[in-house]
Amino acid sequence: MRPFFNRGSLWAYPVFAGVGASFGYWLQGVHERQTAVLEERKRIILEKRARKAARDVEAGTV
Repeated sequence: MRPFFNRGSLWAYPVFAGVGASFGYWLQGVHERQTAVLEERKRIILEKRARKAARDVEAGTV
């Protein structure tokens, strides 16, 4: 049977763990930036809808 941990290849585990952690950290940053952009767009659209509703109400009462 082959051993699970070979002394010559023990360096690979921390390297792969570091690469995986770096990728996860980068992906979390991408998610946070995209969420911020979507929240900003949502806020702008809601403000635009509120202005249009106010104009419609004003146009209907005048």
